[in-house]
Amino acid sequence: MSPSWNESHGHLPVTIDPIQLAERGARLTGTLPLKSMARLAQHCLDGSGDVFVDLAFERGVGETVFLMHGTLRVRLITGCQRCLEGMEVNLEAAPSLVLLRSGAAQELSGDAADTLVADKPVSLISLVEDELLLVLPMVSMHELSQCPAKEYVTEKAGTDIRAVKGEKKNPFAVLSGLKKAR
Repeated sequence: MSPSWNESHGHLPVTIDPIQLAERGARLTGTLPLKSMARLAQHCLDGSGDVFVDLAFERGVGETVFLMHGTLRVRLITGCQRCLEGMEVNLEAAPSLVLLRSGAAQELSGDAADTLVADKPVSLISLVEDELLLVLPMVSMHELSQCPAKEYVTEKAGTDIRAVKGEKKNPFAVLSGLKKAR
């Protein structure tokens, strides 16, 4: 059973040694403040809130390969690029990394795995922020049916609503008003 968004399971450290955590088979569960993640907070209208973190560390195949996997969740308030009003975005990342020491021979069966060379402690906040930035939508928009700007948008992107209704837009209509004023 996964914890709810608002549950906090403890204080998480600022830096971690992922290899050491994997050797112990450790699990980190808790929350990190969203305001501590400057790059992610740039995309938010409201930088308050917490990121839920649940990461498990374990040994992989071989003596020098370790694994990190888990779940990261955050609820952001960002701007809709269609109507420019605030909207809620729920981000969920499922990071899965192979942890290696530098100089260690890669004992992986495939090249598709994301790897992290971790000789020294790493910033947990940066690691979590990087993973969440990867799942952040490039363009945040309400669903068209829920967007306040839906009356100005058609299903076909780039089509003016007046053209769909049969109205022709005359770019010189303003000039005709000036000519009559003389």
